[in-house]
Amino acid sequence: MHKYGDCSFCGGEVKCEKVEFDYRYKEKLYIFKDVPAGVCQQCGEKYLTAKVAKEIERRIQTKEKWDKTILVPIDVFSEGITA
Repeated sequence: MHKYGDCSFCGGEVKCEKVEFDYRYKEKLYIFKDVPAGVCQQCGEKYLTAKVAKEIERRIQTKEKWDKTILVPIDVFSEGITA
C-alpha cells in the first residue's frame, strides 16, 4: 500500500481507496472503475501513483474492446451568459 502523505490542497489526511476515475485523452472521455488511488478525507482530491497513471495510459492506447460504452450529452453555452 502506498503512503500518500497529506493533501497538497487542504492538508487533510489521504487514504487509499478504490475510486471511479474520469480521464480525457485526445477529445475522448474514458471512465475507469475500481482504480486504486489516494483520496483526501477532507476535500475529496484524488491522487494516483505513477504506476497507476501509466497503466491508465497504456490501456487507453492498447485496449481494443472496452467493457462498456456510454453516450455522454454535450452542451455549449450560448451567447448572452456571462460569469
